[in-house]
Amino acid sequence: MVLVIILASVLISYYFAVYVKNKKVGYSVASLFILVLIGSLSLLVANEYSHFGMEQKTTSTTEDIHPVQSGMNVLIYKQVGTSGKENVYVYKTSKDKHSKDTSHTKVDVNVTNKVKYGTYENPKLTKKTTHWVYKNDFYKLLFGIANNDNEYVKQTNTFYIDKSWATMSTDEAKQLQKMMGSKEVQAQSKEQGEAYVKAALAKAMQSNPSMTPDQQKQVISDAQAQYQAAALKQALKTIRSK
Repeated sequence: MVLVIILASVLISYYFAVYVKNKKVGYSVASLFILVLIGSLSLLVANEYSHFGMEQKTTSTTEDIHPVQSGMNVLIYKQVGTSGKENVYVYKTSKDKHSKDTSHTKVDVNVTNKVKYGTYENPKLTKKTTHWVYKNDFYKLLFGIANNDNEYVKQTNTFYIDKSWATMSTDEAKQLQKMMGSKEVQAQSKEQGEAYVKAALAKAMQSNPSMTPDQQKQVISDAQAQYQAAALKQALKTIRSK
């Protein structure tokens, strides 16, 4: 609409300034529409460079995520650049451990990725995306031809993962996979894991000799998870110390 007003102001001011015989009337009307022209151009520039008539709107979505490598509670990122601020995080949204479909965060300077560790039932990803939108239909009608409605501004991705998870780069993940593929490491890990679980169960039984089979299974499950988390972090520490 603003472009129509600009074009109309140019034509009308030209017509009255040139073709109207009564110059007093012609110049007066032409001056009026020149002011309209200047005002319209100013609004157009303000919309283009200062988003006049617009406001920022943020939408939020949350989804469950799963590790890329089944059985390893690891959030993997691919290093982009040298600052680490543009890292791309890779994850799965499917529960199917056989699925090879992965998702990743956007590659953009206006994307911020955060990782928060805590006690969460399921790991999640919350995406908060901000766009410029018109304040109302009037401004959309006035400037809509600029095609800048819903213009992207920024995105903040926050990963909520359990303390048992680890975060590592794709290169570290490859080294970890190679390390864990060693038969010697697997045998050692199995032996240490069994000893850890046995000690945890013995300690629990000492505190509560009348534990039911279901309670014992829970203790064993918790101990296995704790050992796996500790072993994973120790392996990552070894990789990073090289």
